[in-house]
Amino acid sequence: MTSPPDRFSFTRGQVLLLLVGCFFSLSVVAYSDYPREDVRPMTPEARRGLDVWRDNNCQACHQIHGFGGFHGPDLTNRLTDNVLDAELIQVILTGRGRMPAFELPDEDLDALMAWLRWINDSGRAQPEPLQALNGPIASMHFKELITLADERELVTITGSAQEGLDLWTTMQCGTCHRAFQTGLLREPDLTAAATDRSFENLSRILAEGSGRMPATALDDSQVRTLVAFLQWLADRRSHLFELNLEMTQHEPFRWSDLPWFEYR
Repeated sequence: MTSPPDRFSFTRGQVLLLLVGCFFSLSVVAYSDYPREDVRPMTPEARRGLDVWRDNNCQACHQIHGFGGFHGPDLTNRLTDNVLDAELIQVILTGRGRMPAFELPDEDLDALMAWLRWINDSGRAQPEPLQALNGPIASMHFKELITLADERELVTITGSAQEGLDLWTTMQCGTCHRAFQTGLLREPDLTAAATDRSFENLSRILAEGSGRMPATALDDSQVRTLVAFLQWLADRRSHLFELNLEMTQHEPFRWSDLPWFEYR
C-alpha cells in the first residue's frame, strides 16, 4: 500500500516558478527604488569633469555607485563637505600605491573635482555610521590647538597675534597651510624657520597670488595682524609642536567602538 502524497510537497516546476516570481518581484523593487529627492542639474564644469573621468579611463579601477573596476576605492562619496579638493588632487598628481601619477592641467583637475562633488550629492554608495570620530577641521586647527595650549597654561595669545589668528581662521588659511607640515599640494609650513614672514613678502603674495593660491585683497592692518600671528606661532613652535602631536594622535582601533547596526 502506498502512502498518500504530502500536501505540502512541491514539484520541481512549482519551486522553479516560485523562484522566478521572487526574481521578478525583487527586480520591480530594485528598479522602482529611485531617489525621491531632486538632484541638482549637472553644471557645464561637472559635465566636463565627466569627460575627463572617461578620457582617462578612471572607471577601469574605481567605481561610481558600485559600477566600475575594483583596483581602487569607490569614489561616489569621496569628496564630501569635510574633504578638500586638494587631498584628492594630490593623489592624482603624485600617485599612490598601484595608482600612477597623472599629469593633468589645473582646469581638468578642477572640472573632475566638480563632477565628483556632483556625484557625492547624487546619493550614497555605502552605509555611513551614525557616529564618527573626526579630528579638528583643518581651517580651525590652529585655533583649537592654541585654545588647548592656553587651557594648559603653556602659551597665551593676545593683541595683534590674536587678531591674526581670528583672520587666519576666518579666511580658512589652514585648509592649505597645514600645522607644522607641508600642505597637501606642497604649500609651505608658515611656521618654519626658512619661511619669509615679513610684511613686504606677505603683502606681495596676498596681492598677486602664488601658484594655485589666488590673490586675496587685504588692507595693510590685516596683513600686519597675520604677520604678528605667524611670528608669534614661530616663536612658540617647540611648545605647540609637541602638543600638536598629542592632539592629532589617533586612538587605537577597537572593534567595540564600531557603531554596529547604526547606519543611516
